[in-house]
Amino acid sequence: MSAGLASGDRALSAEFLTEVLGDLVRTPSVNPGIFEEAMAERVQAWLEPTGAEVTTVEMAPGRPSVAAVLGNRDGATRLVLNGHMDTVPIDDAAGWDFDPFGAEISDGYLFGRGACDMKAGLATQIGVAHRLAAHADELDGALILHFAAGEECAEPGSLSLVQAGFTGDVGIVTEPTQLGVAVAERGLAYYRIRIKGRSIHASKAHLGLNPVRRLAPVLDALADYHDEITQRTHPLLPGGSCTPTVVQGGVKENAVADYCELLLDRRLLPGETVEGELDAMSARLKGIQRDDPEFQFEIEPFEHAFAPAEISVDSPFAGRVVEAVEQITGMRPEISGTPYASDVRTLVNDAAMEAVTFGPGNVAECHCANERVSLAEVEQAARVIDRVARSLLLP
Repeated sequence: MSAGLASGDRALSAEFLTEVLGDLVRTPSVNPGIFEEAMAERVQAWLEPTGAEVTTVEMAPGRPSVAAVLGNRDGATRLVLNGHMDTVPIDDAAGWDFDPFGAEISDGYLFGRGACDMKAGLATQIGVAHRLAAHADELDGALILHFAAGEECAEPGSLSLVQAGFTGDVGIVTEPTQLGVAVAERGLAYYRIRIKGRSIHASKAHLGLNPVRRLAPVLDALADYHDEITQRTHPLLPGGSCTPTVVQGGVKENAVADYCELLLDRRLLPGETVEGELDAMSARLKGIQRDDPEFQFEIEPFEHAFAPAEISVDSPFAGRVVEAVEQITGMRPEISGTPYASDVRTLVNDAAMEAVTFGPGNVAECHCANERVSLAEVEQAARVIDRVARSLLLP
């Protein structure tokens, strides 16, 4: 595989893109667990025939991201294509009708973990690189490709590439949008609330301090908080949310627990911050203490989070992508936002780039059994991105 350059129109063909995508899906890159080293090697092998300048940047030992540059970074325009190499784990292989790493094809879809999120997007980036390789000396600027580690856990793989200088003027994050063009995204932060207790034999529970019984007012306070934040609106995005997802605590059924932990999934709108919402939740929990002085808690965000991000709906670059979609598919997409979080936040917030989210696949078919992507959509996405790249980089 990846024996030579896919020149001309073959680079954007369903045949070539399927070959690339199948190889990537057959290379597990689960996070946490297997991680991205083998994927990085496959990506570099596919890029080698293009003659691109390829660099690896480790965000942590054994956690490489890959950057590739075609053309001249000192030219008129630098276009960044960004995607991540890691995938979520397989929760229950018995729920699959296909081998999760078999890259099997049925009814025009390729199945497998990461097929949609987002190795299909990576395949389009590789296809565009092969297509433009023959014109590398003609490019009035540069095509800069990101293949990032760690996105599924909000880790700084893309940030490490930006900090290493692989940035640009405009960008496309090739996450699944069903060929829609998104200029806004919700952010995502996880929080841990620890309700403190005092353990004792359950036959003498009244002499201890049971944190589980204090979970109810915490859930009530968070429900009120959720109702408040859902009233905040955005023209392109669903409202924010605060969802309790995990409860854990205790070691034995006949012992009062020392603590009880509650984990929260908090979706953020542009303008909201991880720190600001931490303060808002802390204030509500302190309100519980006024009625129950024995209630003691700690609340903290997880180490990594996705900040929300947006660019103007009137972005000229977004308009250019919309035009390309219409030219390739015959249908004009509306400007939209993504309900999920992605590394577009890094391009917009950290690199100050005009960046959109655009790629093949339906996000409803990600992170689930029988994950799949339409191969016809993969080809259309590659042709759209190629058209955008050519309009920007070829004089």
